[in-house]
Amino acid sequence: MRSSAGHEYLTLRDEESTLDVVRFRGAIRPGEETPTVGEIVVVRGRIDLYSPRSRYQLVATTVERAGGMGLLSRELEALKRTLQAEGLFDAARKRPIPHAPRGIGLITSTSGAVLHDVLRVLRREAPLARLVVVHTAVQGAGAPEEIAKAIARIDDCAVKERRSGRPDAISVLLLARGGGSSDDLGAFNVEGVLRAIAAAATPIISAVGHESDVTLADLVADLRAGTPSIGAAALSSDLLQLRHDVTRLRDRGGRVLAFAVDRAERQLQEAARALDDVSPMDRIERAQERVAQLSDDLARAAHASLHTATNTLGQLNLLLGALSPLQVLARGYAIVAGDGGRAVRSWRDAPIGALLHIRLAKGAVRATVTERVKGVADGEA
Repeated sequence: MRSSAGHEYLTLRDEESTLDVVRFRGAIRPGEETPTVGEIVVVRGRIDLYSPRSRYQLVATTVERAGGMGLLSRELEALKRTLQAEGLFDAARKRPIPHAPRGIGLITSTSGAVLHDVLRVLRREAPLARLVVVHTAVQGAGAPEEIAKAIARIDDCAVKERRSGRPDAISVLLLARGGGSSDDLGAFNVEGVLRAIAAAATPIISAVGHESDVTLADLVADLRAGTPSIGAAALSSDLLQLRHDVTRLRDRGGRVLAFAVDRAERQLQEAARALDDVSPMDRIERAQERVAQLSDDLARAAHASLHTATNTLGQLNLLLGALSPLQVLARGYAIVAGDGGRAVRSWRDAPIGALLHIRLAKGAVRATVTERVKGVADGEA
């Protein structure tokens, strides 16, 4: 065996030729045992031309010991035993798949035919369901990590939607991949993917490969579907049953409504007969006459009160006019005020030199006191 920076060489010899077998490091599983010199192995891979040496070589994908179980099979069996011991395959932990889910999460490669197959089935069987698609690689070296992250991401989104009470929240996940060889489906046998399926809080349907293909993901998932189309059909809304239910409910509702209408008509007829027996029309007519009479009385009383109030207001206006200082001024009198606006009522209130403000009926004048004369009321002529 020879090694280089990117791959290892195994030299395979037979009686007629020598063929280089190349096993790239990315295809070597952790812990894989390297075949020893002289050991007989069975190599599976593809034939390729190595241009620099003009030689054909076999690019190996798996190496198995002749007459025994290959490393991949042994690893899968060991992983299967571990997961089984932990109870990941137990039926008791399987959750029921919701009937006619309003929200569906699809984990698959958007570049393959699987997406179109699933969409075709859901459009026919569950046209009202909301579908959220999460793209991931489904084969290759980085596929297992991508698949595990995609499961965790859409599961987290589904949990948040359900907690928020969204009516079309995602309630089931469909993990789908088309058919292929055992190597093509290898990503669904990786422990990281299986742990992600088991840890999800949302029920998962595994629809990987064909019906004859069984992966460990099928055993861990809550439900195994033979193909992606079968998995999508498992989420069917059962439109035929729904139509039957709608028809049944419509007929039942019609009967209930007809019964209610008939009963209401009978009650109305009985009430009409009772009303005729009581004959309240006479009392209603008398009450209407009384209301009309009271209305007329009220109108007359209101008119009389308004007339009386109008007359009283006119008399008060005349009296107020007679008592008004303006009327006094109009008769030739004046209002004399001294400093500070105080009224001058006596000669004593107007000392010589004081400035007086004299209010007349029309306008006012200012005057200065030059002389004071005592009146009869002061005891002098």
